[in-house]
Amino acid sequence: MIILAIVFLIAFKLRVGIDFTGGSIAVFKTSDPSAENLIAEEYKAAGVDNLQIAKSGENEITVKAPAMEQGTGSSILAKLQTKIPDISESSFDTIGPTIGRDLTNKAILAVVFASLGIICYIAYAFRRLPKPLSPWKFGLLAVLAIIHDLFITIGVFALIGHFFAWMQVDSLFITALLTVMGFSVHDTIVIYDRLRENYIKNPHESFNITAEKSVNQTLARSINTSLTAILVLFALFLMGADSIKHFVLTLLIGMFIGTYSSIFVAAPLAVSWHKIKQND
Repeated sequence: MIILAIVFLIAFKLRVGIDFTGGSIAVFKTSDPSAENLIAEEYKAAGVDNLQIAKSGENEITVKAPAMEQGTGSSILAKLQTKIPDISESSFDTIGPTIGRDLTNKAILAVVFASLGIICYIAYAFRRLPKPLSPWKFGLLAVLAIIHDLFITIGVFALIGHFFAWMQVDSLFITALLTVMGFSVHDTIVIYDRLRENYIKNPHESFNITAEKSVNQTLARSINTSLTAILVLFALFLMGADSIKHFVLTLLIGMFIGTYSSIFVAAPLAVSWHKIKQND
């Protein structure tokens, strides 16, 4: 799955939104049901491509496009008003590339600080682990499992974004990734905590058996918790606003991968690390 994610990222790349590259955001208000298609036609006729059009509220349509001059936006609005009598422009804003670079840096820092915070928290929570187990190693392994989740989620996002223009990397995408991090590590900590309890009770039992027992004991809880969240997200994806579809889909993918990795990646990582320590 990681190899496929790398292939998708290299082949398709991420479709980066104007939150990062800079561009223009216009909000139109109209009750015309065919407004979205007409707006797209007028923008393309003006030579503006790579649009992201979505309903953002009752009778409101948000259009995100590459940077353009205010005059171009006014010209498009004038032409639209001849075709859609009740259309009006609620707002028109331009985001510069400097803001996009600042948002990129903040997004990277957010992921880094979240990872460091997770490592420190797990190390503190597991501080009474008997040797040769190390609380710091459990924190690092949990973050490795999270990186696995984020990597695959981003790869799938690149694949879907290649075929659907609305799957763009923006501030909501970063929010979704941070949410996936929290959800995934929460599931992983439950398994690691049960592993710790079982190891303290039976320190002479094979670590493989202890890990397997811990996963089995938490399996129903992991599946039930994830399934209820996924069902809600699936309902939101089908019936929610178009403006948050990419956000919800990212959460759906991330939570599915996060549940899988907590069971099939996080626990085996702990077992592999323990075997390496024994060989040393």
